[in-house]
Amino acid sequence: MYDHLTSPTTLGGMPLRNRIAMAAMGVEIAEKTGHAGEPIIAYYEQRARGGVGLIITEVCAAAYPHGATAERQLAISSDDYLPGLRALTDRVHSHGAKIALQLVHHGKQSRLDTKQGRAVLMPSMPRFKGKNDMHKDMSREELGMMAAATGGGRATIKEADTDDIAWAIDVFASAAERARRAGFDAVELHSAHGYLLSEFLSPAWNFREDEYGGSAENRARLLCEVIRASKERAGADFPIWARLDSREFQTPGGIEPEDCARTAELAVRAGADAIHVTAYSDSTSGVAFTDGPLTHFEDAYVEAATLVKSRVSVPVIAVGRIEPETANGLIRDGKADIVAMGRKLLADPDLANKLAEGRPEDIRPCIYCYTCVAQPFFDRAVRCAVNPITASEMTLGQAEREQAATQKRVLIVGGGPSGMEAARLARLRGHDVVLCEKYDRLGGTLRFAGLVYLPNEKLLDWLEAQVAKLGVDVRLNTEVTPELIREIAPDEVLVAAGARRAKPDIPGVDRDHVFDGDDLRALLTGQGDGEASKKLGLLGRVAVSAGRATGLTSNSKRLREASKAYMPVGKEVTIIGGGLVGLELAEFMVERGRQVTILEEAPRFGLEMAHPRRWRVLHDLRTHGVTIHGKVHVRSIGEREVSYEVRGGEDGPTPATVVADTVILAIGLDSNPDVATRLKEAGVPVREIGDVTGVGYIEGAIKDGFHAALEL
Repeated sequence: MYDHLTSPTTLGGMPLRNRIAMAAMGVEIAEKTGHAGEPIIAYYEQRARGGVGLIITEVCAAAYPHGATAERQLAISSDDYLPGLRALTDRVHSHGAKIALQLVHHGKQSRLDTKQGRAVLMPSMPRFKGKNDMHKDMSREELGMMAAATGGGRATIKEADTDDIAWAIDVFASAAERARRAGFDAVELHSAHGYLLSEFLSPAWNFREDEYGGSAENRARLLCEVIRASKERAGADFPIWARLDSREFQTPGGIEPEDCARTAELAVRAGADAIHVTAYSDSTSGVAFTDGPLTHFEDAYVEAATLVKSRVSVPVIAVGRIEPETANGLIRDGKADIVAMGRKLLADPDLANKLAEGRPEDIRPCIYCYTCVAQPFFDRAVRCAVNPITASEMTLGQAEREQAATQKRVLIVGGGPSGMEAARLARLRGHDVVLCEKYDRLGGTLRFAGLVYLPNEKLLDWLEAQVAKLGVDVRLNTEVTPELIREIAPDEVLVAAGARRAKPDIPGVDRDHVFDGDDLRALLTGQGDGEASKKLGLLGRVAVSAGRATGLTSNSKRLREASKAYMPVGKEVTIIGGGLVGLELAEFMVERGRQVTILEEAPRFGLEMAHPRRWRVLHDLRTHGVTIHGKVHVRSIGEREVSYEVRGGEDGPTPATVVADTVILAIGLDSNPDVATRLKEAGVPVREIGDVTGVGYIEGAIKDGFHAALEL
């Protein structure tokens, strides 16, 4: 099925065992001095062990600390860095993978220069000011952490003169030569994403009137000179290529695909052995970040990669949320030679091996929540919401491969994400696991979250499949009692029964057109006690009954499509609560033609989301006409309206009403100690995990389940 993607190839004479590359991602787990220590070595080794053909490292500062964006990024500005880098390449090579060092000078984004009082280097004084809306939907704490990354200072700009250009060429070439001595198989020159080389390439940033500005050939001159100098210094047989922007989104006069193709031709003429096609956008805009460099859309830059492929004779690397099926087709059809994957390899480092072995169903899916890419904004180490091992490979890298010292009989109460993750890892480590779920299907709140947001459903499918494949004793429609515990006789009990939902103290909250998350889950997925159906009219009750009888509610794909035609929800929907749950529900309702208003008590929305996903969701909701109010106190729910007041104004609270024929409560979730308290009387050790201890959403649930199983 993936024969083309898993087939071998060569790049600049470098043999690759397959056509899967690990895309460069800033992870900030190098040492504080830029050296490669054990944490980052173990991180890359895990991906090499997982079978990728090529690893492209995170951005490595060629002139560190000059032109660096963080202290904890790789550096190669002197021979002092070579021992750690040699240890890194040796470990990667021991697993049969190749590794390229991505070299960079961050230009206007050299946050470390700003923090340490140096001017940032640019081709010209900038004219484009950007939208400057990044701060709009961020919390005060987040803005403070971002400011700390630059020491709270403002950047001063140094327009590059001829000495600066000569210096830049020399540091890149010197770094390429050191990379070869450190054992790297190749170098990727980062000439994209708003960094120094891309600023010279961009007509939106380069206004020079000398030989490095003006025409496409002049703007590409610095890149071409860096390629030639690097080849001369490192050796003509040492593969070197460029990463290029195919577009600068939301940037007037920025790079367009034809510019990219022309630059690619010039780079190849200068000696580039490949072209890696990506994209960028207005760096001052939050939502623009989800256009480029981290796209929210599948196959976002594929068309541009195909254009470049038609114009050059060297291999082309495509990137941009490309699923393995699509990647295989691109290579089969000659539209790309190699496909780079980033977030997918954080979620599952073994992706390449699983594809080669014909086990795509075993690949842990990325849910595109942006948790990983949010961390570098704050100079924090990368992490993954669905893979707790990411960035902890040094301490947890063996967790899924090692058997527990003592095998135990384990009872897990609750089949949501935390319970299933605990069951999965416990079985992998050799424990005898019984998983009890009170409903007729596993999933818990993840089943409803998967209906609302498709990537969550893929995670649910994966967890269910792994639990079944590993032979976990799953008992559905089973309430766990002290008597059942005594019958099962477990050594330990893990309680993953989910959160408790409390109704808010709002007059009118008991009206029939008011639903909470449990009600919606019961109506749309069939998981519940049937009480929610009593709120519906005759047509609604018939529709829900028919859905359950035909199995529609148990098939998320069919249900997702059917809900576009009918839902037991009115046309005017007010959602009380503008956190993660409220915003995702709003997305779901808007896609089904509802007019939505969100009322949130806090001044900011969706703070439980990683901020890049929050940027995208809020932008999309506003674009589709959703009204979102913050600093709101809801006063009452009437038959056809919600009364509220907006607080924080100079003249005091402002009363208002909104028409609502359906009200959805996206608030009230809290810890749920009741189940554990009841079971402790059985005299068996009980540990609470997941939302039962406080709402942690998917990341918290997975992390809790993982560590609970690891500590058995």
